[in-house]
Amino acid sequence: MSAALETVARYERDLGASLTRMFENALDWEHLPHVHAKAFSSIELIEERASGWRANVGMAGGGQLVINLEVTREADGSGGWTTDSFAEGALVGRIVTRATPRGADRCHVAIEFQAPDVGEKQKAGFDAYYSALYAMLYDEDEAMMIAREAAVQRGRKGLAERRKVTLSDGKTAAIPRYCPHLGLPLDAAPDGDGIVTCPWHGYRFDAATGTCVSGAECGWAV
Repeated sequence: MSAALETVARYERDLGASLTRMFENALDWEHLPHVHAKAFSSIELIEERASGWRANVGMAGGGQLVINLEVTREADGSGGWTTDSFAEGALVGRIVTRATPRGADRCHVAIEFQAPDVGEKQKAGFDAYYSALYAMLYDEDEAMMIAREAAVQRGRKGLAERRKVTLSDGKTAAIPRYCPHLGLPLDAAPDGDGIVTCPWHGYRFDAATGTCVSGAECGWAV
């Protein structure tokens, strides 16, 4: 049986992204080890639902957790999500996030961190720890959400924009400026095998053929 949880820290901030982008970001499990490489090393999906997801998540500092995220929405568009972390089947932490609008392209998040069996001495350091961690994570998320909003505004016309890259054999290839997955900037250089990896979600593309070699059903025509 998991121990009872108690609140150990809180964090809140405004973000330069709409609620639509904020909830899209919460449901986007794929970006964690790519956008947040300092916190997460890997992710393997167990289950994906319209209201959330469950996955095995490798932590950058070592160890692995099963993370379950569940989103709730209200009639006015506000809402939040609860993120539960499990180690060896036991609930070891819960993060409760509330998201509210601050205008058409801004929102506010208020986050409560819960943990079991926390002594008073341990609590003293939690606010500083989570404030630093979530400032970093949301700085990274905000950059992605702003880029995603720009992609939505561009629409499909942005996918026609190309840039030239030089391959290891000296040949050149014209690849999209924006990833065909979600339209985010695809500004990575090809590796020695001619593979371009999207920095946002880790999708891998053959620069010469436009084929997604990591298994996704997206790519581009040469």
